[in-house]
Amino acid sequence: MYRTWSHTLFAAIAVLTLVACTQKGAIKGRLEVPGSTGTEPVSMEWQEDTFDNSGKLAVSLPSGELFTGRYLQITSTSTADTLGTGFGGWGGWGPYWSDWGPYGGPWMGGGGYSTFLQNYSGKVISTLFGNQGAVMRCRFQLANPEEGMPGGGVGECQLKNGDKIQAQF
Repeated sequence: MYRTWSHTLFAAIAVLTLVACTQKGAIKGRLEVPGSTGTEPVSMEWQEDTFDNSGKLAVSLPSGELFTGRYLQITSTSTADTLGTGFGGWGGWGPYWSDWGPYGGPWMGGGGYSTFLQNYSGKVISTLFGNQGAVMRCRFQLANPEEGMPGGGVGECQLKNGDKIQAQF
């Protein structure tokens, strides 16, 4: 009986410790619509998963559409399998972000996957899906990659229709 109780207590403490380690934060976003003047505020939030350089991202547009999805911080230990599970959606539709380029060329640095990891370590990528059917891709440059999202950074998100969100956290 004592052994079962102590195991249960230990498991409960371990779960509470993991939950306490999860961090959340807000991102200041401004929506830019092509052909319009000015910008509109956008609500953006991230929630870090414990210990794996990823988490959840939510973006609420002024129109009411809510986008959610996962983000991934690219590190020297990222794998091709991880990048291929929905995080790599910043490519695949134009216009491409020219400084990240489409597949090949400067995007890969001419050196393949390992060069990609070296060049993009400290960046965060995400593909978000809206509750009204739209898709958004996001990318961020971390201010302090060792701290992950809690360390802050800048970035942008883009919708397929060309609308962009400039972000800072």
